[in-house]
Amino acid sequence: MSQNSDQKNNSEQKKKVEEIYQLFSGLEKDSSDGLFDQQLLERLIEVIESLSDATDPVLKKLSTYSKHLTPSMTLKHFATIAVPFERYLKKAVQDDDFIVASMDRDHLVAPRVPLHFILDNMRSAFNMGSIFRTADALGAQKMWLTGYTPNPHHPQVDKAALGSSLVMQWEACNFEEAIQKIKSQKIKIVGLETAAQAQELSNPFQENEAVAFLIGNERFGLDPDQIKKCDEVRKISMYGIKNSLNAAVAAAIAGYEWRKQWSEYQHKA
Repeated sequence: MSQNSDQKNNSEQKKKVEEIYQLFSGLEKDSSDGLFDQQLLERLIEVIESLSDATDPVLKKLSTYSKHLTPSMTLKHFATIAVPFERYLKKAVQDDDFIVASMDRDHLVAPRVPLHFILDNMRSAFNMGSIFRTADALGAQKMWLTGYTPNPHHPQVDKAALGSSLVMQWEACNFEEAIQKIKSQKIKIVGLETAAQAQELSNPFQENEAVAFLIGNERFGLDPDQIKKCDEVRKISMYGIKNSLNAAVAAAIAGYEWRKQWSEYQHKA
C-alpha cells in the first residue's frame, strides 16, 4: 500500500471517529427523556460497524461496540460505551488547558492521614487529575480507581495532577474488590450523594475514624446498590437551582470538612 493510500485511509478513519464522537454527543444531549433518536442511533451503529475495516487494531476492536447499542438501553449504558471513543480521540470531558505557577514543598514530607477516595466510573481525566491534586494537598492516604475511571497513566490525568500522582498512593481494581479491601481495613465508607437517607456533610465524624469517600460518575452519581454498601451517606448542602456539584469540587469539599474535624480532634488530644 502506498504512502498516499495510507494517508487517505488514516484521514477517512479519523473522520469516522470524529463523526462517532459528534453522534454520541448529540444523542446524549437529546436523550434527557430516556429516548434515543432512532435515525441518529442507526447512523451511529452504522459508522461504528464500518470501523471493522480499519487498519488500526484499536479501531477494529471498537467496531464491536456497535452490538451493545440498542434503542432500549439506559442513558448510563450509552455513556459507558462512549468513553473509549472519547479517549481514543483524547477528548477530555469538561477539560481545560492551564498553567499553574507554584512553589511546591518538595522539602517537606508530611504524614498521611487515614483519608481515602473511591472514584467509580469517572469519565473526566481532568476531574481525576484535580482529585489527585486535592488528595495530596489533604495528606490523604490512598485513591481507589474503579470501573473505567482513568488512572495517572492517562496523559490528561497526569497533566492536571501536576505531579501529585507521583506521590499519591493509588490502586486500580474493580468496585467490589475495592470495597472488600477497604472494609477489611476497618475504614468507614461514606457515599457522597443526595440520597433520601443522606445526612449533612458537616455533621461530626467519629474521633480518629478512618474514612473513604465514595464518589460516582459525574452525571449519574451512585447506584442504589452502591449506596447499600456504604456505612453512611452524606450530602453537601445546595442553595441554588442545581442539586449537585462537579465531582472534583465535591471531593475537595468533603475531604476538607473531614480533615478539619480530624485536625480538631488531634489538637484536643
